[in-house]
Amino acid sequence: MKLAAVFGFDKSRLNWPLGLTVAAAIFIPLVLLALIGQDVYWLSVSFGALFVGLGDPGGRLSTRAAFAAEFGLIGALVTAWGIAVGSAGWLLVTVSTVVITLATGLVIRFGVRRFVTGSLLTAWFLIAIALPTGFGAAGITLNPWLQAVAWLAGAAAWFVLSSIVSALQRRPDRAPLVAELPTDTSGSALTKPVVVYSVLRTLAVSGAVAIAFGFQLPYADWMPLSAQVAMKPNAQQSRLAATQRVVGTVLGAAIAVLLLLTVDQKYVLAGAMVLLALVGGAFRTANYALYTTGIAGTALIALDLSDPTNLANEGLRILFTLIGVSIAIAVMALAGALSRRRAGRDAGIEAGSSSP
Repeated sequence: MKLAAVFGFDKSRLNWPLGLTVAAAIFIPLVLLALIGQDVYWLSVSFGALFVGLGDPGGRLSTRAAFAAEFGLIGALVTAWGIAVGSAGWLLVTVSTVVITLATGLVIRFGVRRFVTGSLLTAWFLIAIALPTGFGAAGITLNPWLQAVAWLAGAAAWFVLSSIVSALQRRPDRAPLVAELPTDTSGSALTKPVVVYSVLRTLAVSGAVAIAFGFQLPYADWMPLSAQVAMKPNAQQSRLAATQRVVGTVLGAAIAVLLLLTVDQKYVLAGAMVLLALVGGAFRTANYALYTTGIAGTALIALDLSDPTNLANEGLRILFTLIGVSIAIAVMALAGALSRRRAGRDAGIEAGSSSP
């Protein structure tokens, strides 16, 4: 597949206002929390703002308020549970990953909109379960419920800031602040290919979590997150979008590794996360590869924001990223093969039934 297809985009679909609003929504809390010495809550606040912003349906204020409240509350529960089980045994972490990943995969039964936001929650859960270990290495113990409140604060910060920007931006010659995303919330049947792919995806991500936590491998938390981000969320996504996810994940990981290797100041790394989130927001509907690059880079830096690094550590991070991406590619190839086999069998049955 040509690079022009992977990285090409329509300039008219670039949404810099969204990117800048996302960046502001996570940068302002960074400054405020740093000033009062409570930046331990910043990751929960920032991802609350970022993921609510990326899932924001737009439209009427009441619709957006209902979404922010619903998504914020569910995200807060995911935050509390992820932080709580992150320091528990590998079995509880793995079982929790199975439940959340499978549930957010099958939620497509209730519409594409809920499926998109469910995928964001899965990514956040994989980050949340890794945070207790990372902060624990720095002698910091995270409180699950206070982190959940921080997530809610981030969701509220996005809603307030984006509403102000939307009001100031309300001119007929300007594009809407919120990116165009699927709005379908009507039910759809859980066909066999959909269920099979959801199960395969769940097994892949939870298996990577089991390996990372069961063997307590340093920096192996990059593996399940890379697999989840690189893997297309459903069997219907196009080959181009799947390629863009893989390329974006690898590119985002490369940027994260470079930054973690060359920068040892956590506030500089936090600033880099803000810039990457800006790119993700701006390219949300313009180019899937660059969107994934921004979000993957932001998420992977978050996993090791407080962790000192060296060349050997970065080698491990790259290794586990590549393993995670390889898992994603293998699952997508297997799902494709099963789909083609089923299609061929159905075609054979149909041909047999129509012959005299």
